[in-house]
Amino acid sequence: MANECCNINDTVQEFYDYLKAFLYKRVSSNELAEDIVQDVMLELVKAHQKRQEVSNMKAWLFQVTRNTLSKHFKNNPNLIQEDWDAEFEFEDNFSKVVTEDYIIPMIGLLPKEYGEPLLMSDIKNIPQKEIAETLNLSLTNTKARIQRGRKKLRDLFTECCHLEFDRNGDFIGCTIKDSCEPLHEISKKIQP
Repeated sequence: MANECCNINDTVQEFYDYLKAFLYKRVSSNELAEDIVQDVMLELVKAHQKRQEVSNMKAWLFQVTRNTLSKHFKNNPNLIQEDWDAEFEFEDNFSKVVTEDYIIPMIGLLPKEYGEPLLMSDIKNIPQKEIAETLNLSLTNTKARIQRGRKKLRDLFTECCHLEFDRNGDFIGCTIKDSCEPLHEISKKIQP
């Protein structure tokens, strides 16, 4: 594979949770999202073993994810397939922030006391009661930290981005403000 995939373990670590969260929104089952992302990572390992040339790892992983998800819907026709196809389109203009690209790294910019429970709740879909037990917090404190984490994340997006909305008022992305150095650093890591 191209230089981008010199260390397969780093690639898996970088994209695994991100792809799982992306899939969870489309299949609404943590177990199914986990199964599909494992299939995608298996394809990554196979490509690595074949020394397949990949110039844009992110785009390649999403294409494999798209194909794997499509096979799943084809093999399970009784499931309702939402209009997910358009969300897999890739723009040549990488100045646009796609929420899924930046959400996990931006959560990492939050203070740990808010970022950790928010990541566990909203990305890993762990029940709040289990988060409270894991972090040795009361359920009330856990819920409060998750809510504060969401607010801090929203504030960070507002501070760092020129927000863009579609004609229905739904958030579609943002362009990074020149003044937001942390998000520019994240952007360098994400973009090919």
